[in-house]
Amino acid sequence: MDATVRYSLLGTVRATRGDTELDLGPPKRLALLSLLLLRAPGPVSLNDAVDVLWPDEPPASAVNVVHRHIGALRKILEPGLDSRTNAEHLARAADGYRLLVDASASDLLRFRDLRARAQLAAKAGDPAQAAQDFTEALRLWRSPVVADGTSVARHPVFTSVGHEFVATVKEAADTILMCAPALTEEVLSALRGAVERHPFDEALHSRIIAALAATGRQAEALHQFETIRRTLADELGVEPGPGLRAAHHRLLQRRLSRDVDKPAARTEAAGLRTHLPPEPVPFVGRREALDQGLRLMPTEDRSDSPATIVALCGMAGVGKTSLAVHWAHQAADRFPGGQIYVDLQGHHSTLPALDTCRAMSAVLDALGVPRNKSADADALHSAYRNALAERRLLIVLDDARDPEQVRPLLPAAPGCLVIVTSRRRLEGLTVTHNAQIITLHAMNRQESLQFLERRLGSDRIRAERAAVEEVVELCGGLPLALAVAGARALSRPRFPLASLATQLQDGLVALSSQDTRTDTRSAFRRSYEALSCGAATLFRLLGLHPSRDITPKAAASLAGTDMLTTLEHLAELADHHMVVELVPGRYTCHDLLRAFATELSTMLDTSSAQAQARARTLEHYLYSAEAATTLLAPHRATIGLPPPRPGESVRRSSADKPTTPNGSSPSAISCRSWPRTHATTPAARDSAAS
Repeated sequence: MDATVRYSLLGTVRATRGDTELDLGPPKRLALLSLLLLRAPGPVSLNDAVDVLWPDEPPASAVNVVHRHIGALRKILEPGLDSRTNAEHLARAADGYRLLVDASASDLLRFRDLRARAQLAAKAGDPAQAAQDFTEALRLWRSPVVADGTSVARHPVFTSVGHEFVATVKEAADTILMCAPALTEEVLSALRGAVERHPFDEALHSRIIAALAATGRQAEALHQFETIRRTLADELGVEPGPGLRAAHHRLLQRRLSRDVDKPAARTEAAGLRTHLPPEPVPFVGRREALDQGLRLMPTEDRSDSPATIVALCGMAGVGKTSLAVHWAHQAADRFPGGQIYVDLQGHHSTLPALDTCRAMSAVLDALGVPRNKSADADALHSAYRNALAERRLLIVLDDARDPEQVRPLLPAAPGCLVIVTSRRRLEGLTVTHNAQIITLHAMNRQESLQFLERRLGSDRIRAERAAVEEVVELCGGLPLALAVAGARALSRPRFPLASLATQLQDGLVALSSQDTRTDTRSAFRRSYEALSCGAATLFRLLGLHPSRDITPKAAASLAGTDMLTTLEHLAELADHHMVVELVPGRYTCHDLLRAFATELSTMLDTSSAQAQARARTLEHYLYSAEAATTLLAPHRATIGLPPPRPGESVRRSSADKPTTPNGSSPSAISCRSWPRTHATTPAARDSAAS
């Protein structure tokens, strides 16, 4: 054959020749190929094939059916084969058949080969090489379920392969924790994937605790132990075994040694409460924002200082929650009173924003504070203030709707840290509580590449570097978009990344999904729906503007509104991080948000309204150019221009005042509800500037 046939078994079973995926046929044939791959390069007997394909009572024609499937597979794998005696892929063996394949063409054989090499390296006293081989083996594993999608997916002969994965993860964790700490995050991700399918495997939980402790996340490690302890007690009625208890003991010893090194630390461990979500994996980049946050941390030698409030603000999908949770895990040990997370649901896809009483109740419950659930709001507020008065807490208030939702929840006790995330600027918290604001922007190119590498593996990134660069560019460094694109690539491991880049050129269509929590368009829509009617109209029309950035005067002409109103709308858009004022008097918009604005305008604004907006914008730049020419070359002949149409904000000359609308702004541009259809019209880029 001109191209090698490659087989994928670690997940959905596939066979490809070059870039073409082969149609393997019905489930029974797919299961038979899976069995051949599982036993390769050894043989599969007819009896074994019948037992696997018909786990209950096989029909009388079972052997003939196997022969027919073998013949069909030969035609698929070697379409030009003239005689089965010349088969180079699927050969006859004693009482059965053999698939002629090696580690270069089978991901399972490659996985087993890497694991064997890692074991040999470990025995030879080269743990660093062993760690590298183990890590490379784990990267091949997309799912521990073999023959996924077939009727025999849960047959023991296939599920046993999942146990190979679990054993490899344990071996890899032991080696990496000993000699390759840089790979800890990667093996931690594999450990968590394994424990999802084997929730009662105490050895996996022990290694997760060890990995979390090795990366400084003592509080999360304690939470991991408490979770599995409760699960074992509730589900099986047993206590943790010696291995898990030993891991817990080592964790406590580590914490004790850290406390001895810090004699000034307050001893509140007895009341420790850890209620943080799991650390986002993989977490990459954000070094500048993290360093800025660490500089704002309250210090133990300033116990008389008030609580520190830090607001992480930015556009939808920019990674605020991931950064807040990662930061909280890194700093957890410095807050012995507890670490609390509350989702305020300010922009939730289906739930209303959390009111003050429910948020306070969530914090009190997390701290284990008894309360009267029938008490009125005043009593609840009093209980909340009393509970927080003597504790040194770290509180993460995620997805705040506005400053007013946050203010009642802020502690007054010295040494506390509150991390608030929001799509709003939350400048009001700076005024009332001296909050420090960290604005989170899109990832830079290097961070974006690292983000995809951690999800797709370095081999795939190196193999298609140009396509990856294009994917990064099209996602604009937005973590949500990069995560969706990475998931799309992982679900199609045999598709070239160039095809993903081609899909992303269509804008938000390729970043859509049925999950509203991860759908990029839905995330943008929730920000759009929080805007006033006038600001929403201006945002939609920004997709029609020929340049990425715009001045207030150009925006006023685009929307057909007076300057004061336009400035108010631009301020509102900036507050919601729908636009950014990177330099004074010039606003810009993320490329994906521009694509979203273009979609909205196509769906909600009439053709006439769009045409009028474009005409006003064009004439704005025409009159601005004429005014600039008059100023720079007063003796040059001028072109006679008609009076500007209503709604334009221009200067005819340096002596003129801006023209403002006469109140007849286009009625066709209005605030409308969100439709269920989508369209994409990329905006042209132009270098015009006012």
